[in-house]
Amino acid sequence: QVDVDPKRLSLTKSADVEVLGDARLFLEEMTRRIDTTEVACLASSSQRVARAAHVKSEWAAELAAMTLTQDKVHPSKPGFLKPRAVLSELEKVMPADAVVSTDIGNICSVANSYLHFDAGRHFLAPMTFGNCGYSSPAVMGAKVARPDKPCIGYSGDGAWGMQMMDLLTSVREHIPFTQVVFNNGQWGAEKKNQVLWFGDRYVGTNLKNPSFADVASAMGARGVRVEALDQVGPALSEAISAQMKDGQTTVLEVMCTKELGDPFRRDAMKLPRRHLAKYKGTEEFDESATGQPVDPRE
Repeated sequence: QVDVDPKRLSLTKSADVEVLGDARLFLEEMTRRIDTTEVACLASSSQRVARAAHVKSEWAAELAAMTLTQDKVHPSKPGFLKPRAVLSELEKVMPADAVVSTDIGNICSVANSYLHFDAGRHFLAPMTFGNCGYSSPAVMGAKVARPDKPCIGYSGDGAWGMQMMDLLTSVREHIPFTQVVFNNGQWGAEKKNQVLWFGDRYVGTNLKNPSFADVASAMGARGVRVEALDQVGPALSEAISAQMKDGQTTVLEVMCTKELGDPFRRDAMKLPRRHLAKYKGTEEFDESATGQPVDPRE
């Protein structure tokens, strides 16, 4: 692992070799040495490439199964879509040169499995900062820097509530972009913790939202509400066309079920242990059997 910050070395995974220094300088030096040295591992490169292709193929099959399988608690129904199916449809029409920014949140973390990029500096994510409300300002910055690129932001409805005022800046300053808002009626990342470890006692995680599409229209942007899976791809394509040809910002409000993906930090959370008698009634001894919220959308 090569990092200019010593605190990052072996922070999340133990590195066999730690290098404190500038990554570019390190790679330039490594490239120079490889060019003048016989590298033993090149003899098995074709086998390792084949192995990598096999692993990627296995993962694609696993991801497809997760995308198509209907959750028993939160199946898709008219007006509410399976989040993974939505992410798959978005990726099918995503331009190859798109710049995509994702917010924090449960659906956005799942989106990492579906997004694909062929070049660097096209994926903007909050990473370990966990800064809610990141996606639209980040992707607007990308649009200012590269107006020739389609720029798309992903956020949940909770995170969007912390940044939708950025639409005013977008319209006022003529910075067109496309924002996909996954409306599942909840703070998904926080609610997942309450599902798994706190007995489905929901505190501050259920959301009653306005129509984000209507709000976008009132702010001078395009607002589109998506309630059917076959609308997802065309809606994104039209929004990108409006961005690139007409200089218009679009908010795609995609209505989703309450199905949630894995939690962010299973390694940092565990079932609470109650010591005071007055709290014993809230003690949990097992994680949720389904791992899903018990309050499906009506």
